[in-house]
Amino acid sequence: MAQGGPSATACGGLTVATGFPNPATVIRTAAFASASEARPAAGPFAPPTPALPEHCHVTGRIADRAGAGGQRYGINFRLRLPTVWNGRFFFEGGGGSNGNVGGAFGTLQGRQPTVALALGYAVVSQDSGHDNETNNDPARGGTQTFGFDPQARVDFGYNSYDQVATAAKTIIALYYGRAAEKSYFAGCSEGGREGMMLSQRFPAQFDGILACSPGFNLPRAAVAEAWDSQAFAEVARAGQVVDANGQPHVNKAFTDEDLALVSRAVLEACDAMDGAADGLVQSFASCTTPVVAPKLSAITCKGAKSETCLTTAQVTALKKVFGGARTSKGEAVYAAWAWDAGVGGKVGSAYNMGWRIWKLGPYGAPANAAINLTLGASALPSIFVTPPVAVPMVGGGAAAYALAFDVNQYRGALDNHADEFQQSSLEFMKANSTDLSAFKSRGGKLVIAQGVSDPVFSILDTTAWWDALNKANDGRAAEFARLFAVPGMNHCAGGPSTDQFDAFGALVGWVEKGIAPDEIIATAGAGTPWPGRTRPLCVYPAEARFKGVGNLETADSFVCQTPARTR
Repeated sequence: MAQGGPSATACGGLTVATGFPNPATVIRTAAFASASEARPAAGPFAPPTPALPEHCHVTGRIADRAGAGGQRYGINFRLRLPTVWNGRFFFEGGGGSNGNVGGAFGTLQGRQPTVALALGYAVVSQDSGHDNETNNDPARGGTQTFGFDPQARVDFGYNSYDQVATAAKTIIALYYGRAAEKSYFAGCSEGGREGMMLSQRFPAQFDGILACSPGFNLPRAAVAEAWDSQAFAEVARAGQVVDANGQPHVNKAFTDEDLALVSRAVLEACDAMDGAADGLVQSFASCTTPVVAPKLSAITCKGAKSETCLTTAQVTALKKVFGGARTSKGEAVYAAWAWDAGVGGKVGSAYNMGWRIWKLGPYGAPANAAINLTLGASALPSIFVTPPVAVPMVGGGAAAYALAFDVNQYRGALDNHADEFQQSSLEFMKANSTDLSAFKSRGGKLVIAQGVSDPVFSILDTTAWWDALNKANDGRAAEFARLFAVPGMNHCAGGPSTDQFDAFGALVGWVEKGIAPDEIIATAGAGTPWPGRTRPLCVYPAEARFKGVGNLETADSFVCQTPARTR
């Protein structure tokens, strides 16, 4: 039930609040904010500000301390307390390697048009214990510098989220005079990892968790990013293409037209498996390399390279990447990848960029600019390798490290302890446990949504985890955890897909009304080939299949069915 909050005087009084579970918690500011209308983005890379209700805006810091390299560290958070409160708490997950405190508006994921704060939730966000502005040394990973501080690693991995959730709940109780009735977490990418980690390490904190495109095997995925970059670098070497730093120019390994060829080959091989040739591969688990390989062979150049064919080097690189990172002895480092149409998409559209910007980078960039060779390549040596390796952020330093990384040495790098670094990255980043018994026993519910064309975290890794979870729960994991795959969708959004869906609403209905979501209706956006199209997102392992009759553009022409191979 919505309830009016205290006055502006009560809001300001939070600055002298005491009695926090962690006594090293300081409220820095607390100010009343009037209701405001939506505002457009301030720049090309800044998100718009949504319409906001009247609320108390609080900022704070936990465990301020002196850290490695003479830098100061602490866990910064932002909390917004609406005057008209629905009695619920919402924790907004982070992204990338965090370091930004966030807006605490309450992004609902699935390209939803509103935010949790506007729905009456008290919303918190945080920076996970480091600040990209101040904890930033260009000679030691730039914004990944915190990886040289053991406590900052632990805060990033798991500690800060529990600390902030506990502090926020304390402030909520002080301000409203009662505790939150229900607590929710929602995040994508690193935020998705945070959600899965919370269900495992801190099962009592949240009643419902929405984990989208989760990086729950992030250290291994970071090695896979290096593996992929090395494979695409071979294509650049074959074409004798170098970037401004003299490195193999991964950006130019494939043109947009080349990727469109790959997308069409995948669709020719797998699109109709679900009963409808509609540009969406619902049967992604059946769309394997042996199935796609003949279509790739058909478009392999027999002579000179042209816009209608791929070189042998390009096809070889694709098969190496989609097969997943492996050591020279064949040991799997990370999962294989699903062949899906989201590799390409409409040339010239923003929906074509999601896969490319991670794996390859914009074609016209003068130097290696793939996120795998910037964010990923700087995180690997700074955060996930122990002890951390100082890599400069100028002159292509991060890309050089990733392109030279020895995948055969991954286990020693990720599972190592050294001096003051008492936890390896596989320990402090761990979010892949299948023991969710405590979360389950208190009635917690977990919803995971992920794009089949996610270029940074493999949907096949996520389905393998869910299969293991289901086995650990005697085939009854769906009673508390459900996974929804989104064909065509890239990382968190985008791609030729139906990437607009209300997974958070489905989660709330499950937690508060006991209505377990069997499907979630999703809509295609304006930039896709079929704006307005709807499809059901099905609970894995079920997939959407065409009924054989009806409008191909509407969800009611499809039914969720579990394929025979998984029954």
